[in-house]
Amino acid sequence: MKIKIVLVLIIGIIFTTGCMSSTYGNSFVPVQTNQAENQYTLKIYTGGFAGPEYAKKDLDIEAKKFMSIHKEYVDYKIISQKFELIPSGVTFVVEFIKN
Repeated sequence: MKIKIVLVLIIGIIFTTGCMSSTYGNSFVPVQTNQAENQYTLKIYTGGFAGPEYAKKDLDIEAKKFMSIHKEYVDYKIISQKFELIPSGVTFVVEFIKN
């Protein structure tokens, strides 16, 4: 009986937690090295079972917003990504590409 209760609780948590991600108002921050021109970092916080692939969707949205303000950039590429479990999130380093 205890096993059934535990399974029901686990399933309930899985279906009610969902996946979400947010920047919590953060924006792209320039990488502080001499050789990292046009490179920026952004941390996308994730919750539930969201991981790096889910966070990439929000990264794309934020990158497009950034490029709409900074017209000199036409595209971007992900240089690196680092997943952290606590607090759950992915820190991306991206390079924006000029025209």
